[in-house]
Amino acid sequence: MKNKSNEPALISFAPAELRARHDGWTAEKQLAFVEALAETACVDAACRSVGMSSTSAYRLRRRPCGAPFREAWDAALDYALHQLEAAALSRALNGVPRPLFYKGEQVGEWREYDERLTMFLLRYRRPARYGAWLDCLAPPLDNERDDTAGILDWKLDEVAERAPATDGNEATESPPAAGE
Repeated sequence: MKNKSNEPALISFAPAELRARHDGWTAEKQLAFVEALAETACVDAACRSVGMSSTSAYRLRRRPCGAPFREAWDAALDYALHQLEAAALSRALNGVPRPLFYKGEQVGEWREYDERLTMFLLRYRRPARYGAWLDCLAPPLDNERDDTAGILDWKLDEVAERAPATDGNEATESPPAAGE
């Protein structure tokens, strides 16, 4: 299906077949609603754009014949989530400006960064590195070392084995005196 500007439809579907009413959900209104929903992610705004109430939209969604409409509705919201992801990523990276006031006047602003949002994005967009599976690992014990410390200890032990054995109490032989 094509929308009014002759661009390809974001979501194409076969509208629910309903009996004809001058104030009802025509095929054109269903298509326009789904397009608006994909752009705005707001049911009320999409309903206003086609001149219908949100109550009637939810009613059509629940009807057995409204299955294609319901599936297109869900696809439109999935499409709109890309905008939400982009906005959340932007807030995590760039922060949100917060005004600074002095004596009732705004004198500047600072950026607030939401670390919980950053952690959430990392956990679910990079699960191999930051995923929930890491929560299942047992925390290291106090006497355990990480790999770097273990390698260092192994190298120090290796050097100690090659060094001459002394217990620190033995006097080392002094070089022979001249004339001996």
